[in-house]
Amino acid sequence: MAMTVRKRFASIPHIAWFFSSQYVTNLIDKYVHRQRREEAALEFVLKHATSGSPQSVLQTMDTFSRQRRWLQSVGPKKGEILLQALRDAQARRVLEIGSYCGYSATLIGEYLAACGGHLTAIEISRRNTAVAMQVVKHAGLASVVTFRRGTLESEISSLEGPFDAIFLDHWKDVYLPDLRRLEANHLLRPGTVVVADNVGFFNVADYLNYVRTCGHYRSRYERSSVEYQDALEDGVEVSEFTG
Repeated sequence: MAMTVRKRFASIPHIAWFFSSQYVTNLIDKYVHRQRREEAALEFVLKHATSGSPQSVLQTMDTFSRQRRWLQSVGPKKGEILLQALRDAQARRVLEIGSYCGYSATLIGEYLAACGGHLTAIEISRRNTAVAMQVVKHAGLASVVTFRRGTLESEISSLEGPFDAIFLDHWKDVYLPDLRRLEANHLLRPGTVVVADNVGFFNVADYLNYVRTCGHYRSRYERSSVEYQDALEDGVEVSEFTG
């Protein structure tokens, strides 16, 4: 995945420290055979979060990410931007591409459970899918969220649209190709909101240029920070499909 970091208000040493710390952590996981952080997070949730409580699950994952090992989930700050976009669109049918450990699926699922909606979540990793499913089940949302293991390209022929909202949080270099796939397969309708995470931290210029200039979206940038890293700027692009 070819991605470059765009420096905003964070210092170069802070960015270097962040990437170095994550690199070292990954080496330790690999060569010391330490439990994968995703599986450790699930174990932490099962031990500390109240069963059937999405808020308890989310808060427990926040605690794990801040105090134990960093997770690349959407987090509470950008999560609130995502939820507001869903409320504004009055979303009931939502598609998520990139589920990781199930944080965003729990966040979205809690919202949808209150309004009778449903989330379809696509995740490419077999192990992460297994973790996400158990996290969502522990939150009491198994009936609200359907997981599919694969990519949008592999699953798109079986998806029934259109969706009211799409959440993109996967490989950044396929944000634009996947958006074009969604368009070509009529999975968007006028009013569908597309929320793309990490667009302020990673270089997704092709995606941003498209949604801002193609004439098919009303798009805005919501400034925030990298999950659990307040000194690193990030942002979310919220784009309403106009047809």
